[in-house]
Amino acid sequence: MAALTQRTVLATPAVTGSAHGAPGALRLRGLQWGIGAWQSAVVDLQVPRGQTLVLLGHNGAGKSALLDTLAGFLPARAGQVQLGAQDLTAQPPEKRCIGYMFQRDALFPHWTIARNLQFGRGAQADLDPLLDALDLWPWLNQYPHQLSGGQRQRVALARALVGAPELLLLDEPFSAIDPEARPGLRRTLAALLRERAITTVLVTHDPVDARLLGDLVGVLDGGRLLQAGTPQQVFERPADLPTARLAGVDNLWPLQVLAQSRLGAQDVLSLGIEARPVLDWRGTLPAGAELQVGARVTLAVRAEAVHPCPASASALVTQDEDSLTLTARLIEARCEGPLWRLRCALPCGLEAETYALPTLWRELALEIGGPLGLRILQANLHLLV
Repeated sequence: MAALTQRTVLATPAVTGSAHGAPGALRLRGLQWGIGAWQSAVVDLQVPRGQTLVLLGHNGAGKSALLDTLAGFLPARAGQVQLGAQDLTAQPPEKRCIGYMFQRDALFPHWTIARNLQFGRGAQADLDPLLDALDLWPWLNQYPHQLSGGQRQRVALARALVGAPELLLLDEPFSAIDPEARPGLRRTLAALLRERAITTVLVTHDPVDARLLGDLVGVLDGGRLLQAGTPQQVFERPADLPTARLAGVDNLWPLQVLAQSRLGAQDVLSLGIEARPVLDWRGTLPAGAELQVGARVTLAVRAEAVHPCPASASALVTQDEDSLTLTARLIEARCEGPLWRLRCALPCGLEAETYALPTLWRELALEIGGPLGLRILQANLHLLV
């Protein structure tokens, strides 16, 4: 096969469809998957046509095994995999019209990058848009071993996107990318997914990937789907403590109910540690939650929802209908790109993390060991029971 040295070599018509017909929504109906003696819980899930589901979970959560099941490399233990009107459950991989980017790039080492991209569906596809978007032209005549890990990942991503697959599966697509290069590749991938409107399932352990790329986010832990919803729902209103941890919630404060009351339409909980009040929480209790005095709860607060401000000189906690301000002491400050991450100690013994822009950092004139206030909207204090 001739090497790709100019655009005219790729003049064959683009693939515009498949024998399966137009792609549609991905539906998992009572799906159970597994490897050896391990198997998942039963999962029901739907990904609308053209949207991206990001599955978030630690190693061993069952994410890659689920992708292998969707691709047909592993048989489903129970249930059904449906793509549009097609039942894929018993179809072999070659019949599924799926693009799969493996965690390891899995490129053919004895083929040039050009020939790797022309394999399978790529033999009849117009590759020019992908070569442009992923900046692959300089590497076409090179071999995989001549590229860096990040460069090979770009090639693997292009190969998965070649030929208009009806379903795209991405297994940790940024795992081999240097941290400084990840934001750029995330933006490129997000643009490609929007442009091509391919129904996509991406698995990762990085909450940043989920927030930036997912139309939907699912949280997997030990083969159980803990929560699925929009990024806003999952990251701002995690369903439980394991989900909050996987979603990267920075502040998880274990507290005890000291008293319970009502204020208009709101429930009010006085929360503390060992009978010492810390703050009052106001909101609507989760459906079915019955909290007694002494019950243990967790307040989940994302660092970006905590706003540094001058400390109060008169009270450890000031509170109104919409917000509260906690007095704290700065114990660590780290510059993370354009932001300062601040770690603070509360008088009750808990710690809090927050961010500050450089301008705010200078305005507050913060010093390690010095006081500051932490203002939080009541709506951002998420109660886990």
